[in-house]
Amino acid sequence: MRTTSLPRSVFFMACGAIAAACASGGTGPDDAVPGDGTAGKNSSAGTTHVTPPGGAGADGNQVVATGGAGASSGGAPATSFGGSPSGGGKAGAGSGGKASNGGAGGSGSGTSGSGGSAGAPPPTAGCMPPTTYDNLFVTLSGHTQAESDAKVTAAWSQLFGGGANTVYYKGPGADESYVQDIANNDVRTEGQSYGMMIAVQLDHQAEFDRLWAFVKAHMLSGKQIAWHTSTSGSKLATGGAPDGDEYFAAALVFAAKRWGDTSGKYNYTTEAKIVLDLIRTEDFNDKAKLVQFYAGSGNTDGSYVLPAFYQTWACFDTANAAFWNDAVTAGRAFFKAAADSNGVIGDQSSFTGQTQKGAGSDAVRCVMNIMMDHNFFNADPWQETYASKYGANQSKGAGSTAQLSCNGLLGFGLPAMTGKPFVDKLWSAAIPTGTYRYYDGTLYMLALLHVSGTFKLWY
Repeated sequence: MRTTSLPRSVFFMACGAIAAACASGGTGPDDAVPGDGTAGKNSSAGTTHVTPPGGAGADGNQVVATGGAGASSGGAPATSFGGSPSGGGKAGAGSGGKASNGGAGGSGSGTSGSGGSAGAPPPTAGCMPPTTYDNLFVTLSGHTQAESDAKVTAAWSQLFGGGANTVYYKGPGADESYVQDIANNDVRTEGQSYGMMIAVQLDHQAEFDRLWAFVKAHMLSGKQIAWHTSTSGSKLATGGAPDGDEYFAAALVFAAKRWGDTSGKYNYTTEAKIVLDLIRTEDFNDKAKLVQFYAGSGNTDGSYVLPAFYQTWACFDTANAAFWNDAVTAGRAFFKAAADSNGVIGDQSSFTGQTQKGAGSDAVRCVMNIMMDHNFFNADPWQETYASKYGANQSKGAGSTAQLSCNGLLGFGLPAMTGKPFVDKLWSAAIPTGTYRYYDGTLYMLALLHVSGTFKLWY
């Protein structure tokens, strides 16, 4: 869900590959887009939100969009994570499983090296992806691996199979496809990038390439990626969306590792580095090392902050490893500062964590961002403290499918008996249908991948 969109500069590949530059752009139920004269998405429970101040778009206008308020979310990891084990040691796989804050190799069943030092990590810290990925449907909810696999397959088949409740459609070009926001009858960078991430995790290269082909053919706008277009490919905005950019980059990085650069239509490494350059130079505030709400906004949106992705980028984009490692540290520190006593983070915050707009539809994603980081890197014990506080807050009532889906990842940070109800709710949720199946459905699909252990760090 996005809230603003402003023009900015970016680089093009000489061969006509991606050029992208985006401020933040709206795609969620409470979107508001300054500068391009288009309103954001309306959800079923409409509340009016005003766009934040900032630069003008192509026509110099700012608009107010009506959109639904989502449930809150929040939390945040620590300011730094521990040194990597040296001397060839591996982090222990016992109670912790991974090297943690201030840590040398773990003392569980793993073997330790000569010891890692605490503080800022070297460029190679965190560059060993997990060797195993927990399936909470099996370990907490008691389902079999076969049942879990069938659950994921059924969701992909319904949402991306082209049937009555699909969100995936053939595009105007013969080699193009798009993920449609059904409620608004448009195509958004958020949906395209989520679709690409889902496709690479499930090894659907043809669908991945078709989604990227639509982006390159229809969403490029001068030196930017337009945050939304019509289903026929006509641009409906000129600015972009940082979270869409981030998921594009992460999906392309994973594609390069999983499929190689000569297996399909694209050189994924080249494409990924172009997107990473524009994220680093345009989407981020260089001083704060945090992704911006939109270019030059002077603030951020917690649901755009993705430390787990930045960690993988430091290993992939080695020329800029120091920047991405700083972003990892800054992102974890931001979450810790921004979360209130219930673990809730607002939709907009200052770079130092002060809430500037209360929690709404964007904020439901913060728990996914924090818990995926905890699951993959176990960066800081605070992440479990956050899970406990936020879990207690969320156990008080029901929410949307998008919210309960993201909350399913709390199972990674809570004791088994406390985490099981959140995992069970995700398991019991129906695959989204109807008008709002786009946002609910894509987050449901991503949550299934994480909780089932299907989402892997390909880098």
